Amino acid sequence: MSIDASQIIDLTIPLRDGMDAFPGEPTARFTRFTSIDDGGIEMWDAHLFSQLGTHVDAPSHFLEGGASVESLPLAHGIGAAIVVDIDSAAPIDAAALAPHESRIRAARRVVLRTGWDRHLGTAEYWSGSPELTSDAAEALVAWGTVFVGFDVPTPSHSDLHLVHRILLSAGILIAECLIGTAALADEFTLVCLPLPLVGLDGSPARVIALQGESA
Repeated sequence: MSIDASQIIDLTIPLRDGMDAFPGEPTARFTRFTSIDDGGIEMWDAHLFSQLGTHVDAPSHFLEGGASVESLPLAHGIGAAIVVDIDSAAPIDAAALAPHESRIRAARRVVLRTGWDRHLGTAEYWSGSPELTSDAAEALVAWGTVFVGFDVPTPSHSDLHLVHRILLSAGILIAECLIGTAALADEFTLVCLPLPLVGLDGSPARVIALQGESA
């Protein structure tokens, strides 16, 4: 398979030293370990929080005894996917998803595009984002969904635990803080790869979309 650079849409927030993080959570810290000048080799010590930037949640994030991130099935994050456009001014409830049921059932991987990623870099980004309701989460489970991507920091603020538990207990791979979703076609090939951080509740991930005839 030949992939042209123009077919790759990167949906990942770049990880930077001191980058903006969810209020109260750690940021990234990069410290130079050796340099070309002092040792002939450049290397860095990178400290990353499990929920930093564009990331994947594992069941253990909210479920006692749940699987940790290295155990997640990679196939859930690789394959045919669709975009569902959502009105960012309203809750993402089952009624909002119902017109897309047949597409979601067929693809099983869906990115919910609200356009909220346009607020990245502002205080507004972290609060007031569109929320997935518990009945919408239950609908996604019933329709056989294996991956849900969000362009918001969390699927829900007001029902944080319940919504996560519904999705994670069904084995759905959750990716949060996607960016650049405006460039996505209605259908694309998803590649979402979290780091296999043994025993952890989640991991920063590189998430891309492949679009075009060769994707």
